[in-house]
Amino acid sequence: MMETLLPREIYLVIGILVFASIIFLLFFSNEKKDKNTEIKKDSFEELGKEVVTKLNLAITYAEMKDKSKAKKLLDSIKISELKAEEKSLYELIQDKLK
Repeated sequence: MMETLLPREIYLVIGILVFASIIFLLFFSNEKKDKNTEIKKDSFEELGKEVVTKLNLAITYAEMKDKSKAKKLLDSIKISELKAEEKSLYELIQDKLK
């Protein structure tokens, strides 16, 4: 009786391993595609945030009384590319530095 159960158990284990491997591959192959899509979306969103980051850093430098670094950051920003909110923040920082 032991000899007949052994091959059945082996086939069962092999079947479970194959099934688990297929599920594993399907799950992680879809996850990689989703991650790539998220990375692309995030990188486009971060491109616009560079100006906001520079403005926030300039505010921080101004609050720390490090006017030279704040002015350098403001000089590196192109005013023509700023949105209305960013322009008002830019002008506010410049007023603080005077």
